[in-house]
Amino acid sequence: MLDPAESTRMELTADAPNRKHAFLLSIIVPIYNEEGQLWQMAEALSRDLDETVGKGAWQYVLVENGSTDGTPRMVERILARWPSSIKVDLPRPNFGLALRRGLEASQSDYAYIINVDFWDALFLRWAWANRLSYDLILGSKRADPSLNRLPPYRKMLSWGLNLLFQVFFGFVGRDTHGQKMLYLPAMLPIIERCVMERGQFDTEFTLRALRRGLWVAEVPVPIIEQRRQRNLMIRKVWNNLIDVLRLNKVMSPIPLTKTRYHRWAREDMELMHVVSWGKRSD
Repeated sequence: MLDPAESTRMELTADAPNRKHAFLLSIIVPIYNEEGQLWQMAEALSRDLDETVGKGAWQYVLVENGSTDGTPRMVERILARWPSSIKVDLPRPNFGLALRRGLEASQSDYAYIINVDFWDALFLRWAWANRLSYDLILGSKRADPSLNRLPPYRKMLSWGLNLLFQVFFGFVGRDTHGQKMLYLPAMLPIIERCVMERGQFDTEFTLRALRRGLWVAEVPVPIIEQRRQRNLMIRKVWNNLIDVLRLNKVMSPIPLTKTRYHRWAREDMELMHVVSWGKRSD
């Protein structure tokens, strides 16, 4: 008899929208006033993508969030350098909506979500090597404290937010924000049901994936603060509290199911441990 969680997973995959599959991997990059870092990021990451995924097998999906500096010129420069890449325009900053539109525009079965100043080559290599076994792989800044170089106030904010997720939503992981690898045939039907925007959109689809019995892995990634925060901490706290209250209303009707979650150590990544029970074939 088929396991109920696996049955749900198969139903989600069957419900995935028909999309163009021109590449193996799409890199989703939300962008807002990134003139100083965008080109350097694109150049550095492209070398790792060529080595890991293959030249011509990936694309950037650049989601321009209404930048007011020279970022649009940098976007056009990237599109000229990597013609397979695409641009999505939004009129105003909205991180969650940027992720949604970027994932919807993806032309691959797999998507890699990053921030311009937060991505990790080892995460890319390990997640790509294990892509057949997981539907969602989370890059966690909290899974290994020795890798987290953020200032104390940001660690406190992240700890408090994830404590709420663990207490009120049954979240078994350590972090819902940051870089991720997604298997889109399984994740897009979930993403279509998401209602959150701003900073908790990826939290919602992570919680929904766990409650629908999808296979989720979490691995530690290093992080260091490379620039001053654009929003005051008090504003972040207020926005997060409002979003958590709304998220609670959204998630309450969704029942818990068998949790399929693995957490790996950084050493596992460095040794390139690959799960042997892959659920899919490319």
